[in-house]
Amino acid sequence: MRPWYATREQVLSSLEIMNVARANTLIDTKIAAASESVEGLLHRRFYPELKTLYFDWPSRQYSPTYMLELGDNELISLTTLTAGGTVILSSDYWLRRDDDKDEPPYSRIEIDRSSSAAFASGTTSQRAISAVGTAGFSATDTGIASALLSAGINAAVTTLVLNPSSGVYDIGVGSIILIGTERLQLVERRMSTTSQTLQSAMTALMSDVIVDITDGTLFATGETILIDAERMRIDDIAGNNLIVTRAWDGTVMATHAGTATVYALRTFSAKRGVLGTTAAAHSTADPAYGHNYPGLINELCIAETVVMLEQNASAYARVVGTGSSAREAAGKGLEDIRARAVATYGRKCRLGAI
Repeated sequence: MRPWYATREQVLSSLEIMNVARANTLIDTKIAAASESVEGLLHRRFYPELKTLYFDWPSRQYSPTYMLELGDNELISLTTLTAGGTVILSSDYWLRRDDDKDEPPYSRIEIDRSSSAAFASGTTSQRAISAVGTAGFSATDTGIASALLSAGINAAVTTLVLNPSSGVYDIGVGSIILIGTERLQLVERRMSTTSQTLQSAMTALMSDVIVDITDGTLFATGETILIDAERMRIDDIAGNNLIVTRAWDGTVMATHAGTATVYALRTFSAKRGVLGTTAAAHSTADPAYGHNYPGLINELCIAETVVMLEQNASAYARVVGTGSSAREAAGKGLEDIRARAVATYGRKCRLGAI
């Protein structure tokens, strides 16, 4: 499963449709396709990946022998650089980018010509150079924890419970999270108990929007909770009162006893040790940091997904709906988002001299 540039929840929120299994499967497929479209349009990857890159000796690139063009393998950081079997010290090279800004992503490696280092080819010029580091656009994660592990896990566990951290809960299906030095990709989620119960009964009235619990700090706005068979969305938190929207996700409003258990969408299935990292054991309350994509990239992925879903609903016709409700299905606003993304983050298609 390749990284996505938007989560299922972001698309659901954009479309304001129900979170149901049939819709989720379709949305997931479109997000994956939209993420590939983003990379194809901009000619770069926006997630960090630990990997070893191999290159031919620079003269084969028609560039100076002290300069190694990275092509579509942009670097965020470099751990080890080896040429012809010889390790080149970090003090003997620079990571550079075309606009000379001193920040990732870097597009080439240059030997310090005042040093004695060189890109030696060894016995062959093919794959003579190896670079071990983090490839991609940026390794920026959220500044504060997106969630906390509810319980410790070992390296083999693929199901984990993630609780809100200080009212923050900005992760969802498709998120890349960092726990310790391991990156995980969240691939599915389901309800789990919050160990909280209602402190007063609720009626089946739209005006009854206060969920009275014992500890409001254990929840976050935007979360979906479940009481009996009714889902609710948390819109605000006042002390130990959750202010909610009732009958969320197409569920039916009902009465609830004062002792009913409150569940929340906090149990995730995860793909462990992704993007070159290694699965490891983690402890209770370890923080999980969500990977931050540039806002425009996230917006473009959502827009591409929404348009794909709309086109799918119209059997890829030019319009959606009939009669006076008919409208263009192509999504004209998408072209503006694409143009802004290309202007801000796009790379030239031709990566080297011909």
